[in-house]
Amino acid sequence: MKNLKVSLKLLVSFAIVIVLALVVGAAGFIGLISMRNDANALYYNNTVAIKALSEMRIIFNGQRNDFRAIFLDTQDPAKVKGLIDGIVATDKQMDDLFDVYEKTIEDRSLEEDYFKSKEVWLGLYAQMKASLWPLLTAGNFDEAYTTFISAGPTVIGPVTTGLTNCGENNNQWASEAIDDLQSMANMLMIVLVVVILIAVAAAVGLALYISSLISKPLAALSGFMKKAGTTGDITLTQQDAENISKFSQAKDEIGETITNSCTFIKHVTNVAGELENIANGDLTTEADLLSDADKMGLALKKMIENLNSMFSEINVSTSQVSTGSKQIADGAQALAQGSTEQASSVEQLSSSITEIAQKTKDNADMAGRAAILANTIKGNAEKGSRQMDEMMAAVKDINAASQSISKVIKVIDDIAFQTNILALNAAVEAARAGQHGKGFAVVAEEVRSLAAKSADAANDTGNLIANSMEKAELGAKIADETAASLAEIVSGINESSQIVNEIAQSSDEQSAGIEQINKGIDQVAHVVQQNSATAEQSAAAAEQMSSQSNMLEDLVAQFKLKDSNRFSRPARSAALPASAGRRLTMPEKTAYAPDSSGEYGKY
Repeated sequence: MKNLKVSLKLLVSFAIVIVLALVVGAAGFIGLISMRNDANALYYNNTVAIKALSEMRIIFNGQRNDFRAIFLDTQDPAKVKGLIDGIVATDKQMDDLFDVYEKTIEDRSLEEDYFKSKEVWLGLYAQMKASLWPLLTAGNFDEAYTTFISAGPTVIGPVTTGLTNCGENNNQWASEAIDDLQSMANMLMIVLVVVILIAVAAAVGLALYISSLISKPLAALSGFMKKAGTTGDITLTQQDAENISKFSQAKDEIGETITNSCTFIKHVTNVAGELENIANGDLTTEADLLSDADKMGLALKKMIENLNSMFSEINVSTSQVSTGSKQIADGAQALAQGSTEQASSVEQLSSSITEIAQKTKDNADMAGRAAILANTIKGNAEKGSRQMDEMMAAVKDINAASQSISKVIKVIDDIAFQTNILALNAAVEAARAGQHGKGFAVVAEEVRSLAAKSADAANDTGNLIANSMEKAELGAKIADETAASLAEIVSGINESSQIVNEIAQSSDEQSAGIEQINKGIDQVAHVVQQNSATAEQSAAAAEQMSSQSNMLEDLVAQFKLKDSNRFSRPARSAALPASAGRRLTMPEKTAYAPDSSGEYGKY
């Protein structure tokens, strides 16, 4: 089985397990069939027979009881007739039970008691009943009783004893059958347990054997692959070589897998050796391809070709870089010289513009202070104008109040006049009344006197108010003239303040423009200084670039390239002179390495 295919090993193993299962099933099936047959025999040969014998004994006992009842109830013909009919009916049942029992008999020699009982039942007992029926029907109960008593011992004993013995025999046979059935069940259980244990042991042993045939080679291969995958170590130890040699001799799929894995490991080892040569600087190595589908070999071959081409081009380009860097250094030095002179001129111009800007700023400050003073005077004038307006409004209010009071006084004068008229009318009416109107005439006279006094007071008050109104109108006129003068003053102050503000604003704008020019000059100066510094830095960078190109030539020279005669190493450029200007510190060198796309990128 060792050299069988894995699928065939599994099929054979499962076939053996299936055979063992069939053996267990067959043993159980045969035992069940045997137990079913014995159970059927127990039922039909013993249980049915015992039931039939039991019913026979019940019928026999019942007929004996019926005969006793007949002899005890001789005075009831109807009951006697019913008992006789019952005995006749049970005779027919007895015949059926005989047929049922005899079908269960397998060995008639063992049923001697049964046949004796049947013989007595069908012989002497049947004759006795045949002789009793006419006597009972005729009413001769005494003679019938005598016949029953005389024939009873010869019938009851044999029938009862035969049926009892027959029942005991069937009980014994049933007990023996149950014992046999129990023994068979125990034996079948033992056989099944033994067969199952054998099957389980065989299945476990077979499973362990098959699993060892499959797992051991795979475990060895998995261990080596795990070491190679986690550590990158693809060297074969002596134990690995022995395991591979031993397990590769198998003719199944696992042996083929290990053999093919050995071939793959050998190929990977060859590729690793070629990569090691490349790492040591030997780019003349050749990649051996297993086939056109060898992606690893094709990638290695392409990498070797790309590295040869790239380093060859780098070898040529370094010379061009060295020459170009010298030219850049010379141009940058000249640019730095001109930038320095330009920076000096720009600084002088910036100084002059700064002085002009300061003067302009002073003028703007003075104009601003004048504008502030004008605004203050303007505010005071506007305040006086507002107060004059308020005074004019107060005078107008006084004038309006005086007019209102004049109207009120006129109303009072009218009331006094009307009161006087009413007093006169009252006096006239009092005179008409004669003696009775004297008191009312006195009151009317007093009212008239009061009306006259009210008219005089109203007249005096009106004159005073008129005088106040004339003076108020004069004050309002003077206030109007004063307000007009203040308005003209405020207008002039506004105009002068606006002119001063425009002067201050123009000065601010001029100062801002000059400041902006100054900032622009400063920016130009800063740019010129940066250009000068950049030019000096470019000169230093060009010099360092030339040095780096020489170093790059030395690094490329460490690699041994294919067709090296095609690419002659150019002569090194002479060392560049140190720059005359200030040398700036260069940034640290940046290293480069191939990125994931195969090109050289920054890292």
